[in-house]
Amino acid sequence: MSSTIIDETVILRYLLDDEVLSPRAAKVIATRTARVYPEIITRVVVTLRDVYKVPRVEIAAAMKRLLDDVMVDEPTVVALAVKLFGKTHMDFTDCLLAARTAIYNDDVVSFGKPIIQGMIDYRHKRQTAAEARSRSTDSTIDKLRHRPRS
Repeated sequence: MSSTIIDETVILRYLLDDEVLSPRAAKVIATRTARVYPEIITRVVVTLRDVYKVPRVEIAAAMKRLLDDVMVDEPTVVALAVKLFGKTHMDFTDCLLAARTAIYNDDVVSFGKPIIQGMIDYRHKRQTAAEARSRSTDSTIDKLRHRPRS
């Protein structure tokens, strides 16, 4: 199945109220073949925030709904970036970077961005939580193995 690449103008018309273009955008997206790249999502987020003054939480909610309606490259990364954007004060580009760092476990080098420490802390917190879950599961299995049978 082929896809149709859409840009920020289509997405903005889909999300915003425009008598002529909103129905056309909805029709393109309704085909379920619309594809969008993460950099286009970034443009949409920045436009909604800076031009339309939409609050971050509302942008995150709108982007989450959009991700249900379109195909996107790196869907897990974009979904985590949207979540981070709604809960932090980071730019969306930094949220994408943080999401990729957390998911792919990549190291990041930056000159002067405090976001880097936040990404390292976030990744460490995820690893620690995963290790704790693993230890808890191992402990539970061990207890079950040594429980006397009735």
